[in-house]
Amino acid sequence: MLAGQSLTGNRTLVSKGGKFELGFFTPGNSQKYYVGIWFKQVASVQKKKNIVWVANRNKPISTTDLSSSEFKLLEDGQLVLFFMRAMNNYSSEVLIWSANSTTLKRVIDSSIKVVLHDNGNLAVLSSSNGNIMWQSFDHPTNSFLPGAKLGYNNVTNTGQILTSWRNSEDPSEGFYSVKVEPDGSVSFIWNRLHKFYNSGVWNGHYLSNFPEMQIGLQFSYDYRTYANGSYFIYSVSDETPPLHIFIDVSGQLKTAIWQSNTQDWIVIWTKPMPLCQVYGICGALSICNDNNIGPSICQCLPGFEKHNPKDWDLLDYSSGCVRNTSLWCGDKGDFQVMPNTDLSQIITSANVLVVDDARKCKSTCLQNCSCNAYAYQSTGGNNKNIRCLLWYGSI
Repeated sequence: MLAGQSLTGNRTLVSKGGKFELGFFTPGNSQKYYVGIWFKQVASVQKKKNIVWVANRNKPISTTDLSSSEFKLLEDGQLVLFFMRAMNNYSSEVLIWSANSTTLKRVIDSSIKVVLHDNGNLAVLSSSNGNIMWQSFDHPTNSFLPGAKLGYNNVTNTGQILTSWRNSEDPSEGFYSVKVEPDGSVSFIWNRLHKFYNSGVWNGHYLSNFPEMQIGLQFSYDYRTYANGSYFIYSVSDETPPLHIFIDVSGQLKTAIWQSNTQDWIVIWTKPMPLCQVYGICGALSICNDNNIGPSICQCLPGFEKHNPKDWDLLDYSSGCVRNTSLWCGDKGDFQVMPNTDLSQIITSANVLVVDDARKCKSTCLQNCSCNAYAYQSTGGNNKNIRCLLWYGSI
């Protein structure tokens, strides 16, 4: 696509070998539109788009604005997405998304063009010297494709971050992300702040907690260091079928490969496992059970119900559960005992005190209307010196 040209409607840009396609899409039944990149060969078989990159993930286009929307390469090299808004007998451009690269040379250059490569990288470059002025590989959304770099810059303290979709029909930034740390390990993060899982460091062949990376001789992973930082990169042979490494809405990093015989994706490894190791996967006041039989491993605690059932249907359980019967301070209530429960993910949010016996722990919670739950464990013999954990407000 040359300077001054644009994509509109159902027009698309296809990579030279026909592996990837760029254009407008709408995920599921959302009725919101985005510009993204997907596996072209897979889409032609499955009749749905497996998205690997989204330009305007946080600013969708409405149905009414779609007909006047353009994904355009401007004369100065800026790659933009906008729609035309009609007001009082004149029209104005409303910018939705821009590559916004500060390295772009603000001069008219007839050699500037946009190229979608066969590795899924969308690049703005000058054909006169081959310089890359901007590329999607530097700004990933939820996917890590062969040839892309996932790294950390020691000077700027920044790097490429993969961030999950909000749910299966909303590509906006979700709760889960993964990033490379200065020591070369990969951290899994909830809500941009809480680190809940780590890959371990590179041992020369794979990340220490990711031995699954050795699966499949067609993959070649590498960890490289340079003067200002380090990065991970991997490659595949030309004969390798479509491969997709991505951070799922569940908070898991998944590696999936296309199976031509079944005409479907097969996930060859997932981290972390089991799913209940993912922090906050089921939201507040719910239970995550990897042995649960049914459509979801999440379920509300007794006396609670789904806060937003529609989100749960879209595999987003983060809204959690709410009490189905209001309680009043001073009610003579009791607690539901939840045996065999792992509290490791919420233990840091507990208030801790030492009491003489378990009954004192319970009564302490009952005396405070803000106390929602308690747990205890013996730290001494004969059930003495009870470590009492109390949770106030939201859990």
